Amino acid sequence: MDFDNNKSIKKYLIIIAITIALSIVCFIIIKYKVEGEKNIPFDITKLLVISSAETEELEYNDNLYQANIIEKNDIYIALEKNEDYKKQDAIRKVTFNNFSIVDSGNIGTPKFYRPSTTEKLFDYKEEFEINDSIEYFGDLNTNLKMEKMTVSNQGGLLQLSVILNDLGKITYAENENVTSDGTLLKKLDIKTIDIRTIISFDMIIELSSGKTFKTTITLELPVGNIEEEGVSTKEFTNLDQLVFKRV
Repeated sequence: MDFDNNKSIKKYLIIIAITIALSIVCFIIIKYKVEGEKNIPFDITKLLVISSAETEELEYNDNLYQANIIEKNDIYIALEKNEDYKKQDAIRKVTFNNFSIVDSGNIGTPKFYRPSTTEKLFDYKEEFEINDSIEYFGDLNTNLKMEKMTVSNQGGLLQLSVILNDLGKITYAENENVTSDGTLLKKLDIKTIDIRTIISFDMIIELSSGKTFKTTITLELPVGNIEEEGVSTKEFTNLDQLVFKRV
């Protein structure tokens, strides 16, 4: 009888031990999903968005100008070496992909663009539109004006732009003063809330050590009240919410 009791006790202890072990594993998995990696070699130290509007496809006929209006959002992401990470490593490549429109209004067509190779920082032509992904290759210096963009392998400033096209056209006389900024939306009777768009994309950092980390960036655009301010700037401070995970 004592033997059977001891056997039952051992069985229950084993079940309890397994349950505790599984609970710990589940806790670690859930914690990782929420918090991700705690000490990665490179961190996003700044995320800045500048929103405005401008005229595009300018035409001149019968002493009148006609122009298409686009709303634009220039995104700047600073990637820097984590001072708390004591091992040596370097950036091999940074990729932005999985671009998605999470939510949008009934006005405008969202499009994504890489920095141009022309004199303009962003030139909204078909050749610079992001259809799938863009890559920045690790090098000694950051150079986004080349066909094959590079980022310093110890960190640099990455850029891309999101526009809303098909907002409408304006017509104005040659001597009429038209400011090319967010106040152009007033001429189309469009308010910032009418074009509010939520976008997301993945950022993947590949390192020379072979480690790869990925996070998803979600932004609500435009920032600020551009039809009144003209140009609105927002620096996002909740960067702790950008969770990097190993790939």
